[in-house]
Amino acid sequence: MVIKKGEIMNEIISLVSLSVIFGAMLSGFATFRLTGMRLMPHFASLMIAFILTLASLFISNNIIGYLAIAFQVITPLTVCPTICNILKTQFQNTGIYSAHLALMGMMFILALGNVILF
Repeated sequence: MVIKKGEIMNEIISLVSLSVIFGAMLSGFATFRLTGMRLMPHFASLMIAFILTLASLFISNNIIGYLAIAFQVITPLTVCPTICNILKTQFQNTGIYSAHLALMGMMFILALGNVILF
């Protein structure tokens, strides 16, 4: 079995993506508790992205890999409509959301890296 350089890099970036998604789940839980059910589609998408990314590390299947990347791209986009409305009306609470939004930005960039390397 020969391991190519691109395969190792793909696994590394997937592992980093997984850690960012896990951190986003933790910071997102606090955000989710504050905003209620308005962020449910985003939180569900985040959990699906976590499960698919974890599965793509253990199962060598292109469909699972591409689904993981797709959800890594979709998840940051699902937070935009809800969080923009919240930040307009509750700007004093922006510190609470900043960690989660930063992780969503990192996740989007890592997903683009996954697209290039996959």
